[in-house]
Amino acid sequence: MFAKGDFVFYASGGICRVEDIQRAPLPGMPEDRMYYVLRSLHDANGIAYIPTDSTTVFLRPILSKEEAAQFLTQVGDVQTIVAPDAKSLRTNYQEAMRTYQPGEWFRVIKTVRERAGRVAENARPVKLSETERSFGEEAKKYLYTELSLALDLTEPQIEERLFEEGRKKAE
Repeated sequence: MFAKGDFVFYASGGICRVEDIQRAPLPGMPEDRMYYVLRSLHDANGIAYIPTDSTTVFLRPILSKEEAAQFLTQVGDVQTIVAPDAKSLRTNYQEAMRTYQPGEWFRVIKTVRERAGRVAENARPVKLSETERSFGEEAKKYLYTELSLALDLTEPQIEERLFEEGRKKAE
């Protein structure tokens, strides 16, 4: 069970703060159930009411400071997504995002970044679609926010640390 003030990842709302835990917060809700009142960090108007005993809603705690620090030491080992065509790549991005796990989000970010670099260098003709860019942005939003909260760093500092660790592993 989560406590008031905890940060969680909610599948339909991204990173959220548990604003309150209360019985039937809105009229018409069953009075015998307790609900998490979640406020999205990515949508100022985003509030969700999730039953505390729900088994169908994906809700997990964000990484602890120790877990986030450990994650940063392992990002250099993360492999990019390889797919034979755009449709397969999109499917792989969707599957990675639906795991709701930081390592998979980083795979998406790293893949999009690498592919965008190829476009910039014109090393190999690769065209990033708007869909691909949006997967990368969504993954950044979730991962950078989660790590920022866990490590008390800004999101630009998180991005720098993520790719700094990757460069260290490559050397």
